[in-house]
Amino acid sequence: MDELIETIYELTIVMERILKEGAFEEFEELLNHRSALMIRVDEWKQEVTDFQYSSKALEMLSNILTVDQQITPLVEKKLTEIKAQLNQLKKQKQVSKQYTPYSKQTNGVFLDSKR
Repeated sequence: MDELIETIYELTIVMERILKEGAFEEFEELLNHRSALMIRVDEWKQEVTDFQYSSKALEMLSNILTVDQQITPLVEKKLTEIKAQLNQLKKQKQVSKQYTPYSKQTNGVFLDSKR
């Protein structure tokens, strides 16, 4: 059990570093992997009656929580920035469509539709 929690702790530390570097795809992969490990820990806890964490595991869990609390605002900030960028791109696309002149072309000759 301690090995699983130690792996989760190590993944959390790597996730923090990767998030600060801006490698979001790798961050997501590690997040999914960590989530799977957490599910394994929960399943193992349910199978064992009178389960108790070791002192080492409790210390690592406390450290994981601390790092998670530091990561959460960073993730929320990046998510807000990305949403703003997406909205800006949508607006630019709409403006581009509205102000791009549409002209009919037939056999290399442009026709004016105001005749």
